[in-house]
Amino acid sequence: MTGRRQFLATLAAAGAATAAPRGWAQGTPAIVKPGGTLAVAIFADPLSFDPHIAANVQGRAACRAIHDALFTVDRQGRLAPGLVVSWTQPDNRTFVLKLREGVQFHDGTPFDAESVRYNLERIRSGKLGANAIRAGEIRALDTCTVVDAATVKFALRYPFAAFLFPLTDVAGCIGSPTAFEKWGLDYSLHPAGTGPFKLAEYMKDARTVLERNGAYWNAGKPHLDRVILRPIPTDSTRLAELRSGGVQIAEAMPLQDVHRLRDSKDIVLSERIGFRWEYFGFNLHDAYPGKSKPFRQAFQWAIDREALHQVAYFGTGAIGYDGILPGSPFADPGYAPFHRDLDRAKRLIDQSGLGRVSIQAPLQPDPVKQRAAQVFQANAAELGVSIAIQQVDSAGYAATLSAGTLPIDLQGWWGYRPDPDQYLAILLNSIGSYAKYNAYSNPAMDALIQGEESALTEADRRKDFRQVADLMNEDAVYVPWHYSSDFKGLSPAVRGFYHPQDGIIAFQDLTLQG
Repeated sequence: MTGRRQFLATLAAAGAATAAPRGWAQGTPAIVKPGGTLAVAIFADPLSFDPHIAANVQGRAACRAIHDALFTVDRQGRLAPGLVVSWTQPDNRTFVLKLREGVQFHDGTPFDAESVRYNLERIRSGKLGANAIRAGEIRALDTCTVVDAATVKFALRYPFAAFLFPLTDVAGCIGSPTAFEKWGLDYSLHPAGTGPFKLAEYMKDARTVLERNGAYWNAGKPHLDRVILRPIPTDSTRLAELRSGGVQIAEAMPLQDVHRLRDSKDIVLSERIGFRWEYFGFNLHDAYPGKSKPFRQAFQWAIDREALHQVAYFGTGAIGYDGILPGSPFADPGYAPFHRDLDRAKRLIDQSGLGRVSIQAPLQPDPVKQRAAQVFQANAAELGVSIAIQQVDSAGYAATLSAGTLPIDLQGWWGYRPDPDQYLAILLNSIGSYAKYNAYSNPAMDALIQGEESALTEADRRKDFRQVADLMNEDAVYVPWHYSSDFKGLSPAVRGFYHPQDGIIAFQDLTLQG
């Protein structure tokens, strides 16, 4: 193992070592009984089964059941083989990857080095709808060269310590080039990955049916015949379905009920802290009040983080002041640069010269975010700022965000990734998609992001990330306030469950007893 590769492994392992979840697993039985149908209550519809487009956690989860990624993350948080079985790093800008042989896509075509090259080029070019977030995740890639049918070489534009980590998620999920070319923008309805499950049925906002891939390369898996994903946005209904046996797993357990559910005898409650980072985001385009830096800074001091913690999250998770999730080797539990200071906030509003303003705030029907928005609305009113909350669906919200016309982002959050750069660069680097949406550009921030990406030691990256957090808070384009826990409820019949920090279940490992 090269020095850089050892650093990558150490970096990830350090993050996992402190993040053991509560109620995290029900062990795999000594004798695995195959078959059966697992029903899962999910919070929202997956929206897309194209991994290069999928935008929400539910879509990422479905895509990763249908498509294998080039790499995986093991239970210690280390980079591990997926469709790539081994890799070397001859220098700090080059990776040589050996691919798993004898693997087929669901359409019967072979997985090989050319399919890897095609997928990465599809992402980089935006071809057939691939989105800007995926392109941002592999922005350091200069060329992907086919060495032979089972070998590819990545040449990077600059040294990037954590480049391979995005390839454990949807950016690294590989679909059939033949299927991409055949279906074009309709690939989402006809996905052909190499994963343990195939898409058998999709009814928007009703159900997604995944069926076992009988030709899966990992012999003996998956154990289940099928998985049914049922979008149920109402907290009480998801819980009722779990209690009645209508589903065997329910995601996003109602936060107001988790303390009671920990003592339940008929539900196993699993918790993973550091699942996502919450923030309020501002649009810096000229048409919006967020253009004013003092205006944005006022909210760092005006928001009541303790009230948000208690009202929105019922005291679960943790208050947070930066984008470094708990469990990361770069996290600083003592970092707390703000306290509530309404007088200071009002002085900053006066300095902005904006006076009394009204801001439209589109918001999806997420009960947690609804509660948080109400606290934010009350805090803003104390500054003479009126927040008008508008209910929108997920698609409408995403379209407004990507068009750069979201006046203020009360929905803001980013799910766990193995390395903080995977989301901070997208949010803060001027070439990142979210930074572009919000018109945020600061050359000093760009230099810090480039510095942490090319740093050779964990200590240097830790120093860079702390400076990133400080400058992010100074510029106040995002106002951080919370790190949330992921709560899943399981039937005692579920076996083989492990709760990863990103919350995405490996369905291929699960069995049902009884």
